[in-house]
This record gives sequence, C-alpha cells and structure tokens, in this order.
Amino acid sequence: MHSETEIRLLAYDDPVPYGQALALQHDLRERLLEGACAEKCAGYIIALEHPPVVTLGKRGDATALVAHERLREEGIEVFEIERGGEATYHGPGQLVLYPIVELEQLDLGVVDIVRGLADGIADIFESFGVPSSYDTDHPGVWTDGEPRRKLASVGMRVRRGITTHGAAINLVNDMEPFSMIVPCGMPDAPMSRLANHTDASDEAIAPDAFAPSLWDHVSELTGAALVESDLESPPRSEWVEPADW
Repeated sequence: MHSETEIRLLAYDDPVPYGQALALQHDLRERLLEGACAEKCAGYIIALEHPPVVTLGKRGDATALVAHERLREEGIEVFEIERGGEATYHGPGQLVLYPIVELEQLDLGVVDIVRGLADGIADIFESFGVPSSYDTDHPGVWTDGEPRRKLASVGMRVRRGITTHGAAINLVNDMEPFSMIVPCGMPDAPMSRLANHTDASDEAIAPDAFAPSLWDHVSELTGAALVESDLESPPRSEWVEPADW
C-alpha cells in the first residue's frame, strides 16, 4: 500500500439523479486538478444507484434508442456523455461505481484500473456461485460457459490523468428497460443480473449489501485506504442537463 494514501468513499443510500452525479464527478475532478484534496488523497470513489436513465457514450447515437417514445412516456432521461462505448441503462437495484482518481499517484494505468475493478467484481460473483470474467472485446464482466450473459459494464474516461465514469453492476434491478435500447451496440445483447444466476436472496445481493465486498478489492488494487467521507453535492443549478431528444 502506498504510505498513507487515501481514497475518499462517497456512498449514497438513496438513488441519485444522473445529472447530479455527473456534475459531482466533474466537481471532484476539478478538486483534484486544483489540489483541493488532502496531500495524501489520490481521489474519490462514488457508490450509488440511479433513477431510471439511459446514457450514450461517444460511439452512441439516437439509433440505439429503439423505443424512443416509450422512454419519453416513462420519463427516462437520456444523457450524452464522454465515456467510450455506446448505450446503457441504469436504474434502482443496480450498483454504480465512479472512481475519480489520479492514476499517476496510484502508479496505475487505465487498463490496470479497468481490469482490476472488473476482476474484483468477478471475484465477488464467484463467491455467490457465479463464475465470470472480463471480456476485452465487449468490455464488462460476463458469465462463463454458454450462453454467456453480461452482468456488469465497465468503462472509464481519463482526462489529464484523472478517471471518471466506471462500472454498473446488475444485481436486483429490473432488466426490462434494457429492451428499450441497443445495449453496448449489440442488438439482443444478453444482458442479465446476478439475481438470475444465484440462489442468494435479493437482500444478500442488493447494492447496499454487495458494495462493501468491493472495498477490500479496491484498496488492494489502488494501494490506498478507503475513508468514508461526506461532501456536499453540486446545487441543482449546476447539474448536467439531459439531451433534448
């Protein structure tokens, strides 16, 4: 472990609107760039759930919204964001992690942190009797064996050496909304959730129960101690607005 290096952990109990969380990521990135975190602070990791929302990465476009009117009718916002990849869905029951960290301070490259985070998620799936692994061709954690199912998406953006975006882990969330999009650019993508592959109760694999299992993995990967913190989120006037589709 890097001597005394810390990562501040921001965990939210209630679903956080996507525009608010994206503004928070940008704010935390600026804090790091300005040196506003403590001397030994290498960054932050946000753990939360989102209300129903669709995000489009840099390779995504309107053709991924196959049920455009239904998305609008159900009030599901769409955000165009700067991560790689195409379309994905977030909603309650899915654990989302956003590491905002300085890679150089942690002696990590972006491949290291993406693969390391994915491997940690796969290790926890294994503890629930679900063998899985990271797929470099279709970035994410997929069940082993056939037919394979995608249980988690992993994708980050690095700007000036600092990461944003992260991982979305399907645990007990409603999977039906994935049918309204072309997930990850794959028509009929075999998206699934942990609840469909284990005998464990929903309570045992819900986001608030699953997340603590990841912290040892994150600490080992980064060489930093995770310190629970509480920072004020950006005001509503600074939230990122959804796309006007």
